[in-house]
Amino acid sequence: MINQNSEILNKLFFTELQMLVEKYNKIDEATKKNIESIVTNLKDEELQAYLMRNPNKLLEMLQEIDEVDEDVVTFFVWYNLEIKPISIHKSKECIEELKSNKYIEIEEYLIYQDERYLKEYARELLEDRLDQEYYVDKLFEKETIIEMWINKTTKDEMIDEIVDSGDLEETLELYPQEAFSIGGIQYKYAELEE
Repeated sequence: MINQNSEILNKLFFTELQMLVEKYNKIDEATKKNIESIVTNLKDEELQAYLMRNPNKLLEMLQEIDEVDEDVVTFFVWYNLEIKPISIHKSKECIEELKSNKYIEIEEYLIYQDERYLKEYARELLEDRLDQEYYVDKLFEKETIIEMWINKTTKDEMIDEIVDSGDLEETLELYPQEAFSIGGIQYKYAELEE
């Protein structure tokens, strides 16, 4: 019963409640098993709670995929919770790329396993950045630039030195946060600067 002195509102409430009960009683056994599998296989309680508060996301997964892949589900729920809405199909593509490259760039975010896997990404980014005065000034002290010029250091040699020498997260100005865990591997994410 609701806290209103209205017989009509109480009837509406009970009618809606009855329809909700009927809806859940009509769920077939296969769908029930898929729902239970999806929710129980999410290891992160926060992701589980999000999915329980957003049954439309659960319904989207059930309608869009034939086979439940725990990794895709984890990514899908995490991305929808932390970043913004993403489709289950896009999540599947992202997981495939993440598993093969150990990192992905999706919109303005970089999601990666560990900074040691960012060397290829860093090379591509530095190739562009080392053509811009702003980044050259930011990356190198004046003495280093003079030394590179005198020694006729090539751009490729500098990229190699930067990539192999140090903290790529700092060099790329990434401020990572913990993202999600898949198969015992913790992933990070960082918002990319424009």
